[in-house]
Amino acid sequence: MLKRSGIVRGTFAAGMLLAGTAAQAEFYTGAQVNMLNIDRGSVSNVTLTGLTLRGGMVLHELISAEVHAGKAFGDDSYRGVEVENDFHYGVYARLTPPMAGPVRPYLIGGYSYVENDFNGETLRDDGASYGGGFDLGMEEHISMSLEYLRLVDNDFGTQELIGLGLNYKF
Repeated sequence: MLKRSGIVRGTFAAGMLLAGTAAQAEFYTGAQVNMLNIDRGSVSNVTLTGLTLRGGMVLHELISAEVHAGKAFGDDSYRGVEVENDFHYGVYARLTPPMAGPVRPYLIGGYSYVENDFNGETLRDDGASYGGGFDLGMEEHISMSLEYLRLVDNDFGTQELIGLGLNYKF
């Protein structure tokens, strides 16, 4: 009986902690116009323009959880190889140091998945991602962001995003 009571109290305490965290969490969403640079195999320095949608939740003043989903539009070629981006997505943790003022730098890291077509052949890459950026607060709920994100860095090549975005915090 004593053991069951301890489990119930522990479960209740954990539930209250999670409820408190969720009540304090701030949600945000945004969109970025970005340039995707692809180096893969014999293809080098292919640049595509695209759009990335993002959403996140501030878990603590220092840490946020974020998801991205995007696509580059159009195509580019390198030495006769036509390259298109089908889509890319990722899940990330974001570390933002507490700083006063409208400019807030951050580091971002997590997992990304990218799918591209090379002359009609679909090739997929995924793995650890990392980068950083700056948010510039414009109003209470609106900010601009400038971000660099290394989507893929593996044996096949690298893929990087540089994005300029607009964000809304709820």
